[in-house]
Amino acid sequence: MKKILSLTAAGALLLSSCGTVVQNSSVNTAPQKEQSGPNKAVIGAAVGAVIGGAVGATTGPKHGNKSKRILIGSVAGAILGGAIGYVLEEQAKALGNDLGVKPIDHTNPAVKSPQPPINEKRPVAVVKEPSKVRVVLKSSLLFDVNSYRLKPEAQKTLEKIAQTLRQNPNTVVVVAGYTDNTGSLKYNLKLSKKRAEAVKEALVKGGVNPKRIIVVGCGPKKPIASNDTAEGRALNRRVEILVYPKGTAIPNACQ
Repeated sequence: MKKILSLTAAGALLLSSCGTVVQNSSVNTAPQKEQSGPNKAVIGAAVGAVIGGAVGATTGPKHGNKSKRILIGSVAGAILGGAIGYVLEEQAKALGNDLGVKPIDHTNPAVKSPQPPINEKRPVAVVKEPSKVRVVLKSSLLFDVNSYRLKPEAQKTLEKIAQTLRQNPNTVVVVAGYTDNTGSLKYNLKLSKKRAEAVKEALVKGGVNPKRIIVVGCGPKKPIASNDTAEGRALNRRVEILVYPKGTAIPNACQ
């Protein structure tokens, strides 16, 4: 048990040091070179090592060598966690280049911005999170009011995203549509699903395997801004493209 606690504490210390690097860099608005310190791959490796070590300690023969199991589990977990972190890091960079935006780092909840990732001046965002990459697209960028037919310029944007997704086949893509809270729930659920399906069709047209794509319509669920103002409702009307590494758990995008 002491060994497990020591391993967990070490992982926690490494994670906290990674978080400090992100937090310090976020308050410096001057242009900076890319950090060479701990990144998402390092964080993933640390988490994987802790989890792998714990699993190794609690599995295997009762009278077997627990220290050896912890070591093997930690190494395997670190390799897997680091690989997942690297995949997401590279995917976020590529998608940010496609859309001409700098990815927002939400991998450390301690420095997560309370503001929505999109606004009137920035209708698209790429957000790095611990288990996925979020591409957030304001609905007005993609569709006319109450329509689920993509605008011509939206097709071009989605072609760029499709190219990156096609080049990185070891991911699962969730396309989730959202609305504001005006109108009936039934209508909003249908509209959000139709819009998500339209985005999926564009990605498939761009060469993404349709078997990789999950489509959901969430309607007014999971707002990112207040529905009490016109500006907030406009931000809640959006489509999100969520990119997960294959083999990871995929939560309900509407919750």
